[in-house]
Amino acid sequence: MRPSWHRFSSALVLTALLAAACTSGGSDEPAAPDPGPGAVIATDAPGRAKPTYAPPEIITEPAGDWLEASCELPLEYVKRIRLGVYRGRSPEVLFVPREPNYFGGFTSTTHSGPWDYVQRVPMVFYGPGFIAENGEITLDREPTLADLAPTLAEILGTPFPEDIPGQVITEALLPAEERGIPKVVLTVVWDGGGWNVLDTWPDAWPYLAKIMEKGTSIADAVAGSSPTVTPAIHTTIGTGTFPKQHGIVDIPVRDGDEVVGAYDDITPSYLEVPTVADLYDQSVGNEALVGMFAYKPWHLGMIGHGAYMDGGDHDIAVISEKTQGDLITNPEWYSLPDYLNELPGFEEDVRAVDLDDGKLDNTWMGHEILDDPNALRHTPVWALFQTRILKAIFANEGYGADDITDLFFTNYKQIDDVGHDWNMLNPEMRDILEYSDIELKKLTRFLNSEVGREQWVMVFTADHGQAPDPIASYAWPIRIQLLQNDVAEHFGVDSDDLYQDERPVGFWLNQATLDATGITAEDISNYLIDYRLRDNLKPGEKPPAQYRDRLDEPVFAAAMPSDQMGKVWNCAKKQA
Repeated sequence: MRPSWHRFSSALVLTALLAAACTSGGSDEPAAPDPGPGAVIATDAPGRAKPTYAPPEIITEPAGDWLEASCELPLEYVKRIRLGVYRGRSPEVLFVPREPNYFGGFTSTTHSGPWDYVQRVPMVFYGPGFIAENGEITLDREPTLADLAPTLAEILGTPFPEDIPGQVITEALLPAEERGIPKVVLTVVWDGGGWNVLDTWPDAWPYLAKIMEKGTSIADAVAGSSPTVTPAIHTTIGTGTFPKQHGIVDIPVRDGDEVVGAYDDITPSYLEVPTVADLYDQSVGNEALVGMFAYKPWHLGMIGHGAYMDGGDHDIAVISEKTQGDLITNPEWYSLPDYLNELPGFEEDVRAVDLDDGKLDNTWMGHEILDDPNALRHTPVWALFQTRILKAIFANEGYGADDITDLFFTNYKQIDDVGHDWNMLNPEMRDILEYSDIELKKLTRFLNSEVGREQWVMVFTADHGQAPDPIASYAWPIRIQLLQNDVAEHFGVDSDDLYQDERPVGFWLNQATLDATGITAEDISNYLIDYRLRDNLKPGEKPPAQYRDRLDEPVFAAAMPSDQMGKVWNCAKKQA
């Protein structure tokens, strides 16, 4: 029997390589049609959140050259950028927009940078019998997502490398003599569910608030490195290290003369260190059940190498392919259970979301999209169906059925998608948070019934926050295509010849063009430091009124060659 979600798809292959779906030029943001000139995010939607943002200080001159400007960044920002750089893989030129500016447009936002609003994330440990009922606690150090893996290793009672940046959060755990070993440890990530999103809609996640109170919630936790993008941060979650060590710097990475996808072909070849799941599974002779369900290969850093690693086995890694939702894997390194192909309930979940407004009209939150398989991915439907998939895997595989602890990792992507499509301030965000919160409650109830009360631990977090509507936050959305063209024109070269790839944190440059022209990463960095808001306007474009007295403002706070990160770090420490 074909699964019900295939009513949208003619695809016949369930297990396949993702050869082209995550290309080197791939984006962490869904593609959207051009809404036309002058379009902005809807600001008058009923139920829209209305936080108050202070306008930025008007600055008309950069701090100096690229090094002077970079050294004036807050030391914590420089630290996060430094931890996100892996020599030979990161972009040759890194840049930091002047807060609150970001790369994107007036109808689409991005979330990659060192600023606190994208860095601050929830970090919650819950599991009666294993986790202390502390409520919120503040550590005497800055907690980061690198702390999750060594803390999981401590819960599992398995050795973990000591020469890593992540540290065990012992304050969250009951004493070892009291807690024993759980049968299941489940890690749940709300993609894009950082604190600035949760704080905007504080009444939309009552169940999450309950487990924060009944378990341990770590105050002031941050992602810890920049860029705050899905592949890099999820690999930090799995390894206890930052991109500086684990090598996954972004969706694309440099490999010699090429720029390729970090997890192309659902293969972890660029993952330089083992994950906690890799080490634990081998420590128990690969007898543990280890699995993951996620939206993209970008999340593989949570689970690890599978059979790609010497001594590893084919752990379950289910990827929900973007366009149609087909479930795929790379069978060379991972496995995908056949029974998921016959899982019922998808049409039931579509109907439930459709009827949320009392009408059966293919509409969610006023958007007629429930009959569009691509747009459907960015609604609560897939949050509901994802929970069905997790339950099916746990029940069919026998999670928690023996004395060897089983591990599972999952990412609920819909919060991030909704933020990109409609923005975190609009009521669609409240609705997806409410649905996600209900699914979190379903998971805990299922674990109680399937695994047993006081037999499991849940770790909950997010990978980053989100950018508010630029009109509300006074941010200038930097148009990266305009920027690229301006840089290339300034140096008298063709844009296609200068760049190999770009992302909201930097440019991968064509070394052959640099060699032929004498252009350097330092030259480009200096140009960027003096790049003004007016330079980033389209011909004849009139910006919204609130930007018209800021046209001379440099849009970047810093830009730097990535191979000079050590020099920036040293001078920033001296100035701190």
